[in-house]
Amino acid sequence: MRKIFFFVLFILIGCDNEENEKLKNTLFEEPGLSTSHNQIITLYSNNPYDIIINYNAPCGYNKLKFEFDLGNVLLITTPSKNSKSGKIKIRLNSKKSGKGVFKIILTDNCDQNTDLSFQISVQESLGYDGLLANYDFSNNAEDKSGNGNNAEVYGVVLTKDRNGNDNAAYKFDGIDDYIVISKEFFNIGNENYTISGWFFIDEIKKQNQNILNIIPSFGLSLDWNKTDNPFVVSFSLNTNPEIESWNIASSIGVLGSVGEKKWHHFLLSKNKNTWGLYVDGVGNSFYFNSNPIDKYFGVSLGKKSSLDSSSNYFKGKLDDFYFFDRLLNRDEIKYLMEN
Repeated sequence: MRKIFFFVLFILIGCDNEENEKLKNTLFEEPGLSTSHNQIITLYSNNPYDIIINYNAPCGYNKLKFEFDLGNVLLITTPSKNSKSGKIKIRLNSKKSGKGVFKIILTDNCDQNTDLSFQISVQESLGYDGLLANYDFSNNAEDKSGNGNNAEVYGVVLTKDRNGNDNAAYKFDGIDDYIVISKEFFNIGNENYTISGWFFIDEIKKQNQNILNIIPSFGLSLDWNKTDNPFVVSFSLNTNPEIESWNIASSIGVLGSVGEKKWHHFLLSKNKNTWGLYVDGVGNSFYFNSNPIDKYFGVSLGKKSSLDSSSNYFKGKLDDFYFFDRLLNRDEIKYLMEN
């Protein structure tokens, strides 16, 4: 009789465990993953790409799994164990060109799974063709293109970039901070060129803030809030920088949603006699009859490179400057804006 009792009790306990597992799964909703990123992404080999994914796990977060056959996956922000919701920051490092899928799989404490997939197209690395200089400002102002156009910093301090990475951008105080690339590497009279970069304005009402210009100043200049064209990003051109005037174009600006406490991307390009200026993808192109002198110059960031006392100092942050001696295609521009 005693053996029969224990046998029945064993069966009942086993049934209870199965029912408890079913009950646990019915009490908690299935986990979910979502993102504001486009799920069709073009990458460039050896150039990292960050993705932020939102997760919801009512039963509590347990683990993540990644599938990516075109490179490596680095988990930058790890979810807390048993957390119910939050953000996951992931960095894709593509090692070869081709097409594939990146898949992230989340498992919760109830052993329920959810996944999110991205269609990935990897092209040859941006920057190998026509890159004159690249400054990502990660820990220093060295030229990452390999061309030796290293910059010198004066007063600026390292700070967080737009992705929250420490010591990956430079902050300018608007008083006497600036950066100089003294080596004459940039030809303002070249038939084609492209300049791309990011800026963050700390004081939007401060007038005549210089983002970029050549040395000496009067050849090519990119500014914020010029006196003669306020509250826009604008560019100016001159045939010969030795002449202190803007005889091709003066403060030609484009409207955009530029404001304080926000990062903005700019792209300035030249195609023969047509210049294009775009801020956060919004802008226009402009045709001029004259062309600047066919000559190489150095570049300064954050101040007008002249000897007068005004100097038009920039107050804010600058990051990720690229200089090309060619035009970029749509995918390359999209990559610079999104990465």
